Amino acid sequence: ALDGLAKDQDAIMTRLERSKAQAVCAPKMNPERDAQYWFDQPGAPKPKLANEKPKGETVSYNELLKSWEAARK
Repeated sequence: ALDGLAKDQDAIMTRLERSKAQAVCAPKMNPERDAQYWFDQPGAPKPKLANEKPKGETVSYNELLKSWEAARK
């Protein structure tokens, strides 16, 4: 949904830039880049995982406490 919104907004801004209707505060569009360019930038969000919602697993409380204790050491 947001990708579609961004494309629509870019199209409007590009039309405004080409029409030169706003001489003082006209938009200036940067070249379009693919998603990988933005993922490679420092501090960028990470791309989606292949499995965003893996199946949950049940862990016994005692095992959980043991792993927590081991991690504290």
